[in-house]
Amino acid sequence: MEDPAKEISNVVVLVTDAVNPEIQKAAVLRYYAPDASFHHPLSAVKSAPNSRAAILSILQWYRVLCPMPSVRVTSVTYDEEKNSVFLDVTQSFHYNAHTRRASVHRLIVRLTLRPEPSPEDPSKTIYLIAAQEDFYHPDQLAALLVPPLSPLIRGALYAATYACKFNAALFGALGYWSVRNGEGGKGVQLQPEGEPLPPVTEDEGVELQERGQGI
Repeated sequence: MEDPAKEISNVVVLVTDAVNPEIQKAAVLRYYAPDASFHHPLSAVKSAPNSRAAILSILQWYRVLCPMPSVRVTSVTYDEEKNSVFLDVTQSFHYNAHTRRASVHRLIVRLTLRPEPSPEDPSKTIYLIAAQEDFYHPDQLAALLVPPLSPLIRGALYAATYACKFNAALFGALGYWSVRNGEGGKGVQLQPEGEPLPPVTEDEGVELQERGQGI
């Protein structure tokens, strides 16, 4: 890729939704680094010489399981400074050619890119995928594996939220992590909406700056 922000959506479609296995293999060999790594909730590939072959096998098995996928990249966030791309992806699965209703789920994909000189023109820079990480919500992963379990897991997540609300109120009443004006005698006052917060001190500003730079 010479322009990841523009090309990455098409690359994703080629490696997951190619019309034939030859195009899929050619796309993986072209756009993934030979020692690329891959991390998915159901499989993982460590970076190693020719680890790209294992990634190709995973993508090929994906097409065997789902012969009629439909992959759509809904948004792309490219961090040029860190050579990383975040993709918001929606997948529609028809598990066989006779299934009319598709299983639709969403995931976030993080790609770490590696700049290298172009083999065709060394004066130009191309970007290879050095690492891929796929992130699913639990209910979306269940929709991929066992679709009937998805509503049950989603219900469990909502139940966990109500449990958090109950426990926060209960333990707050008992004095654990409860919010008070002037907490701890430090004179910490909650600011009304619209009122400016106290200015940041010089030391605090340096600390916030260092955190923002990942130090």
